[in-house]
Amino acid sequence: MIDRTFQHISGIGPVKEQRLWVKGVTTWAALEKLLRHGVSPHSILGSGIKAQVLPGLESFATSKLALQWLDDLEQSQQALNSQFYEFFLEHLPTGEHWRLIPECLSDALYLDIETTGLSKHCNYVTVVGALFRGTFHQWTWPEPLDDLWALLREAPVIVTFNGRLFDIPFMQHNFRSCPPPRSHLDLRPLVAKAGIKGGQKAAEEYFGLARAEGVAGVDGAEAVALWAKAIYGDEDSYQTLLQYNRSDVEMLPILAKRLYEHFSRELEVEVPGANKLGLPRCVVRRRAMPFSSLQAEWNDRRPGLERLSQTLIDDSGEWPTVVGIDLRGNPKNPTGFAICRGGKVETEILFTDDEILHKTLSIKPSIVSIDAPLFLPRGRQAVTDDSPCRETGGIVRDAERVLWSRQIPVYPALIRHMQGLTRRGILLAKLLKGNGIDVIESYPGAAQDILNIPRKGLDQSLLRKGLEDFGFQIKSNPTHDELDAVTSALVGYYYLAKEYEPIGAEEEGYMIVPKRTASMEWKD
Repeated sequence: MIDRTFQHISGIGPVKEQRLWVKGVTTWAALEKLLRHGVSPHSILGSGIKAQVLPGLESFATSKLALQWLDDLEQSQQALNSQFYEFFLEHLPTGEHWRLIPECLSDALYLDIETTGLSKHCNYVTVVGALFRGTFHQWTWPEPLDDLWALLREAPVIVTFNGRLFDIPFMQHNFRSCPPPRSHLDLRPLVAKAGIKGGQKAAEEYFGLARAEGVAGVDGAEAVALWAKAIYGDEDSYQTLLQYNRSDVEMLPILAKRLYEHFSRELEVEVPGANKLGLPRCVVRRRAMPFSSLQAEWNDRRPGLERLSQTLIDDSGEWPTVVGIDLRGNPKNPTGFAICRGGKVETEILFTDDEILHKTLSIKPSIVSIDAPLFLPRGRQAVTDDSPCRETGGIVRDAERVLWSRQIPVYPALIRHMQGLTRRGILLAKLLKGNGIDVIESYPGAAQDILNIPRKGLDQSLLRKGLEDFGFQIKSNPTHDELDAVTSALVGYYYLAKEYEPIGAEEEGYMIVPKRTASMEWKD
């Protein structure tokens, strides 16, 4: 199909391409022949192509457009012969990239990654799967990826689903050695052009493609949960995750073929062999590490309280006491309260400011870590929208902007439904500081992302398991508010250990987040 495509030629769009096809100019060779016989582009695109050759080469030589077309055609043939597919991907409209599929279906590297979340700044790659020329390869954190880099350098093109926006930028941010693909065909824009709403699974359902029963209902969010369950000791979850990743990869060439057939049927020109494309076979060349090896790696490299103990335990062998507070904006709603002395944890639910203040003062902690905005945006002196300072000050602090830039969702400090929480957090921090207690602002969601602990929105039981795996001894059946309070206390330990990053601005105060731990990096 690619040698019947003209939309990458200078000045030719879909209308002129259709006109060429109607006139019987359906291949590059046919167009080049006319041009070399002196037929002008105007005549080719006009009401009819003159049968006779135009007199002399003078008229041909004066046609800059004809020269440009010949140059474009020559570059096209050279790019096709050398498998320089990026030439076509750069010059064709994105919605026409499907035309390249027959040329690269058997030679493409099909790639998909699984991660602990969507932020390339905080989350981690967990599994990588690749299918190249009939052989399937798979890697699990933290195996060396040298063989993958070799495949990326060798493959004339990679095919992904949303890989231009996610997979490749994610890998390049986290792996210094990751080479740029020679060419990259992303199927997601083609699925959108076909009118299919949703992601890869929705496209598969649209074309009637079915996955194996064990992974039929698994999606990206569940893949995150499967990884957490795997590192916490569930081998079945690990095997399911590997199978899911392999299914993601193996479906890519099938989906590419179906998209090609779909768009071919819409053309007003016959596409030879549109329904006869062969699919690459899939023989496993490289298996991901065994579950026992994953467990050994995790136990050796995972972040945990023991990594902070050298810095935090005093000469008497005692941990400092830290209080974590998951504050609610309305005192009628439950506030999570956690007292942590190393791994020993006590949690409860409190409501009023007096309860929180009295309980905290009776403990005399080394530091209090509060999950609530404790500072106003610059230019603001009050939290409400009707305050005069609303005209000169905004509702967002630099801390929120930094988190947004790292793809970590967080609400603006003074969005309407946050105003009560911000007011309460500032007042509570002032009262505690007035009693000689140090206070920091924390955000459990960001800390959990950085430390590879699942958020409560993913699975509350996994959040508890993640905190326990970190070294906390959690008793009874705590609520999600109490678990987030424990996470806030954990941020307090990172602060005391000076293993933290302050984000925000001096005039607005800082939010404290743990430093990303080097022990979680892949062997890059």
